[in-house]
Amino acid sequence: MKRVAVIGAGPAGSAAAMSLARCRGIEVLLLDRAVFPRRKVCGSALSPWALQLLDDLEVGPLIRKEAYPIHAGLIGGTSATTVELRSRYEAAVLLRERFDTLLAHAAVQQGARLREGTAVKEIVREGERLVGLKTSQGDIAADAVIVCSGVHDTLAQSPRPGKNLHTILGWYEGVEGVSDAVEIYFDAVVKPYYGWVFPEGPQRVNIGICYAPSPGGLNAHERFGMFLDTRLGKRLRHASRLGRLVGCPIATSYRPTALVEDGTLIAGEAAALVDPATAEGIHHALASGLLAGQFLGSLLEQGIAPRRQQLAPYRQMVRRRLGRRLLAGQCFLQLARTPVLDFVLGLGSRRPVQALLTWVLTGI
Repeated sequence: MKRVAVIGAGPAGSAAAMSLARCRGIEVLLLDRAVFPRRKVCGSALSPWALQLLDDLEVGPLIRKEAYPIHAGLIGGTSATTVELRSRYEAAVLLRERFDTLLAHAAVQQGARLREGTAVKEIVREGERLVGLKTSQGDIAADAVIVCSGVHDTLAQSPRPGKNLHTILGWYEGVEGVSDAVEIYFDAVVKPYYGWVFPEGPQRVNIGICYAPSPGGLNAHERFGMFLDTRLGKRLRHASRLGRLVGCPIATSYRPTALVEDGTLIAGEAAALVDPATAEGIHHALASGLLAGQFLGSLLEQGIAPRRQQLAPYRQMVRRRLGRRLLAGQCFLQLARTPVLDFVLGLGSRRPVQALLTWVLTGI
């Protein structure tokens, strides 16, 4: 019996644990520093591609049962003009606190063991062989590790091409004009990034912005206040905010790299597998976690030692699965810095333009 420790029970970690649990002769430990349910700062939108992966993991119906269904998207630029997009694509919004809890418990039901309140301090190796972990709850023996511990990860720090972004968001009730559509605005105060309005139900929405900080520029609260005033002022007349504003950094990348160490695979936000333009992370976390679990499980089932050389193909697998989308996000980011995006939105009634915008929006 081989033991694999999955560090972090978010979307990447739970997906890795579920795929590993399907393999023969593998004990799966899913570790998280927090105790569920735990708060996660996130817009909580599930793209069509994320829902498809959840179906692959056999938890799609479970998530859809609680999620708020999304059937359309509104996208706007620096002007007041917006384009409404409706298509065959299915999306949803589910508060990350609940989403992560459902996934972690689903991993347990499929055979993983969940250890909450367990912070991993160090990955221990003897030469090229991984032997275990030092944690806040004592030492844990392991034959291999998948690191899925998010943007604050300190276990797999390596230089990666990309940019660190900031987010700030809050939850509101009573916002006027809420429907079955997510709203994305490439507003001047955050451009080339965006602000959003994501409905979590008929009455409750989360509103936030994603931006690149600049020395001497506006701080998060100032940017957020300007976004609310200029884009949503009238719609917030009778709205009330629920709790305080929250924020966190986001590590993005346009090229998957530094994903393998001896006995270790890295997935999700820990590997900066977040779209550089849209900050889409849930789909990329699910995809990379699923790949990591499947690949590592296959090696261990065959009795192959998980050394760096044997694990190296994982990087190419991630690049084939996510590389083109990340690179497309980088290209879109450069486009969004120019007036071209506003010009394209001005042509939003044309079918080819709507198809292009739908492709962009469904990645968020």
